[in-house]
Amino acid sequence: MTMRVLAIAGIACASCGAGGSAGGKDESATRLRESWDAYVARFIQADGRVIDILGGQVTTSEGQAYAMLRAVWIGDRATFDRVHAWARANLNQGVRDDQLWAWKWGRAGNGGGRVLDAAFASDADQDAALALIMAARTWNDAAYLTQARATLADLWERGTLVAQGRRYLLGGDSLCQGSSCRLNPSYYAPYAYRLFAKHDPGHDWSSLVDSSYFLLEANSQMTATRLPTDWLILDVRRGELRPGEDRDNFYSYDAFRVHWRVAMDEALYQEPRARAYLDRSLAWVVDRWKREQKLPAIVTAEGDAGANYEALEMLAALMPALKPRASDVAEAMNRRLQGTYQAGLWGDKDSYYLQNWAWFGTALYNRQLAPFELVR
Repeated sequence: MTMRVLAIAGIACASCGAGGSAGGKDESATRLRESWDAYVARFIQADGRVIDILGGQVTTSEGQAYAMLRAVWIGDRATFDRVHAWARANLNQGVRDDQLWAWKWGRAGNGGGRVLDAAFASDADQDAALALIMAARTWNDAAYLTQARATLADLWERGTLVAQGRRYLLGGDSLCQGSSCRLNPSYYAPYAYRLFAKHDPGHDWSSLVDSSYFLLEANSQMTATRLPTDWLILDVRRGELRPGEDRDNFYSYDAFRVHWRVAMDEALYQEPRARAYLDRSLAWVVDRWKREQKLPAIVTAEGDAGANYEALEMLAALMPALKPRASDVAEAMNRRLQGTYQAGLWGDKDSYYLQNWAWFGTALYNRQLAPFELVR
């Protein structure tokens, strides 16, 4: 829910750097473990708070949820529990009257910490619920599933709404003005809704799978590139989706996550709508890469460069989506990303956002998906 600093990929060639390609499963598994250990050491305090160094030492619900997801993915229960406990104690208890998390926490003037914005961000809560579902199965502890269901009940009640017969995921509880709501396409995670439907059968999460693909197809009609945008607008009365304002229409720091999330649905469930969407949505990316061997970190709705640098996190999210379609382009992006890897971290070592998406992208690119396969 805040602008992020994108990591600049100042790399002259696709294969340079000291990190190697992490091309095989064994090598990527080692790298995922090593980079997780480095991330814990650099970004996670002993009490479980995840720090966004470049963001002024703040903590976000997104950061806590990413850490939980990675911890269960790699099998680190101790860190999972610490991160989860800190989030519940500091982003929920005494702050909200539900099981959702305030999205932003930071230091106060007296040196202590407090919630800076009590609104929830739905992507963080759904990622946390997903991590809890996987934790319940991975560590055979039903208490995690009980907490996941409590989170999902409130997310369903406060984080979704029906407009003209179709249920949408809201960005949070502070993004609607009158009958207009700002939605974030990159929050939509159809693979997660399939798991929610299985493990939280009291709510019709399957309806959000359908609305995910409806929204993404509608969004693709709003840009000349057919790329998703960072935000868009839902007219609740009419049930219509329309472009947002100005920078909302860029493909940049939020929107690239769409391709990773849809690629995950394709990998886990062989969803034909995922395959069709990625085929159409990535055509511009493939063409641009083959012509210029790079992508701008910001792409306007017209297909112009909104920045003169690359974002490694964008490449990380794109490469697993591209692998079944343009394997040469995907591997070139993978080499560029892995070429920045050193001592457990990619690129800018202080960029928490980059470290997370480089990790998620590497895991999906190499099909390191065991925890998901366990619960689906």
